[in-house]
Amino acid sequence: MDRHIFEDHVTNAIVVRALKGLVASHPTLELLEPIKAVIDKDYEKDKVVTISGGGAGHEPGFASFVGRGLLTGAVSGDVFASPSAKQVYGAVKALPSEKGVILIITNYTGDNLHFGLACQQARADGIQNIAILPVGDDVSVGKTQGALVGRRAMAGTMLVCKILGAASTADWSFGDTLALGEATVEGLASIGCTLGHCHVPGRIGGGGYPLVGRDTVEIGLGLHNEPGMWTVSPQPSTAELVSLMLKYILDQNDPERSFVPFEKGDRTVILVNNMGGVSVLEMWAAVDEILDQLESDCKHPLANSKCGLVVERIYCGPFLTSLNALGFSITVMNLTHSARVYNSRLASDSTSEQLTVEHLLMLLDAKHTSTAWQSTEVYSRKQNGLEKRSRSEKVVKDLQVSLPPANGEQNVEGPKLFVSPETLRNAISAGSRAVLASEPDLTRWDTIIGDGDCGETCAAGASAVMKALDDGLGKDGDLVSVLRELTEIIDDTCGVRKESMLPNTVINMQFWGRTATAAIETLKQSTKARVGHRTVMDALIPFVEGLSAAGSEGKGFEEAVRRCREGGEGTRALKAKLGRATYVGEGNLGPDGGLPPDPGAMSLVRLVEGMGKILM
Repeated sequence: MDRHIFEDHVTNAIVVRALKGLVASHPTLELLEPIKAVIDKDYEKDKVVTISGGGAGHEPGFASFVGRGLLTGAVSGDVFASPSAKQVYGAVKALPSEKGVILIITNYTGDNLHFGLACQQARADGIQNIAILPVGDDVSVGKTQGALVGRRAMAGTMLVCKILGAASTADWSFGDTLALGEATVEGLASIGCTLGHCHVPGRIGGGGYPLVGRDTVEIGLGLHNEPGMWTVSPQPSTAELVSLMLKYILDQNDPERSFVPFEKGDRTVILVNNMGGVSVLEMWAAVDEILDQLESDCKHPLANSKCGLVVERIYCGPFLTSLNALGFSITVMNLTHSARVYNSRLASDSTSEQLTVEHLLMLLDAKHTSTAWQSTEVYSRKQNGLEKRSRSEKVVKDLQVSLPPANGEQNVEGPKLFVSPETLRNAISAGSRAVLASEPDLTRWDTIIGDGDCGETCAAGASAVMKALDDGLGKDGDLVSVLRELTEIIDDTCGVRKESMLPNTVINMQFWGRTATAAIETLKQSTKARVGHRTVMDALIPFVEGLSAAGSEGKGFEEAVRRCREGGEGTRALKAKLGRATYVGEGNLGPDGGLPPDPGAMSLVRLVEGMGKILM
């Protein structure tokens, strides 16, 4: 389906409008519009704060799960794009806690980077009890292929949010809540399937995503329109499809996918997640098929003589979607294993109570006030004045959030470094125009290996920079001021933070080599990506090394551009080890049978090539 009520998700500001509609429907929610964060205005400061988030397009996740007994806050990026570090940091500052803050994130590269940077800054600000809890529950990517990046997140993330939110409300300590979250993650196993990829409003032809054939099913896809790990044709029967998905989750003889141990008698939870486009009728029929395959003549009506599992709870519906994707995912949570993991990690002198399956079930069944969680009792709404707020009173439009430098420097003024205003502005303009012109290629490449938003995101950043130039950016030649403003622009439009360290010295090629090298070292603290991992770092690190070489050997900017271009184009031959390209199956390559270059790396190549037209 490529038709929508809203024809364009950008010009119609559909993400913000959706968040405004959500908070209008709930008495205690509030939207911090500048950072697209939904918070529970009625939260308790003496409890652990739980914050989650990610790109839009996964609704009802994450904002619809904000409320007492679940999430304290949720931060949204644009469609399938991680929220920026500044957004996350703003949410943390808006929800102070006497006990601590846990950031529950989906295990994707952008979320790890941006939530990680926000967490670092919060610690620098004195918030010591803050931690990141990455959730990875997908079993489709094997242990070998995903060795560095880890398991990606699927709908099991929402079980983590529910359990930790209930634990917080029950006054668990920060340490115990975090340990509970880690144990919960280790008990999750999920896999998805689809008959067709989703369509993003405003992207022509769905954004160029390869179509799933009429008699074909993709198995092992992610939440961002990535292709599945396997393509099955002809389309199997429902029973065959469910059997194959359960096999990937439960088979203990599969050395690549037996992430979660399952033993006879283990007590479990089943979550069947609508990825957005399946009818409710079919979803509940799918649940019945799943249970049919788990039934036996054992005492418990949902025990299976083959795998011996006991199903304690069943959830069905939309939890984490992919817009209107015509598919569903199955999550099995091994409660017995999660309890075992939690108890095994208790210190010998710990005063914490041993965790039982009954405790986990109580947390899953606990009351809440969110709009989206199913199957449990909600808290009675308190009459404290929040329910009397008008729609406009539930939206905070004026919120100033500034993410300080990652190195902790608080000197806002810093050194004054001046360059030729004409050269500075022309170089920035040429680079921005080159990135903007590359949008079709970046989008096309990203639809094969990712979620298709790279071109759109880079174009938005380039357009914002060009507007800033029109408004006078760089007219005084103050390099430090320009770099700081560019940092804010890129952070707001692309969700990527660029750090610079600017010593008070003469501005030449040696200066740029030292500065870029220091910035790269700062960046490495927040990402595992290095040369050879098929990411932007394959172009960025050679570019920085080229700047250093140019300065020390008397060469020009062209040396850095050459190395950057070779690194970016060389990603065609690399096997992805980080980022969403890691999850592309061999049956989902480009039209020429191979992978395209990494779009993030090529966006940098186009940027520096454009700047080189002025600087070389």
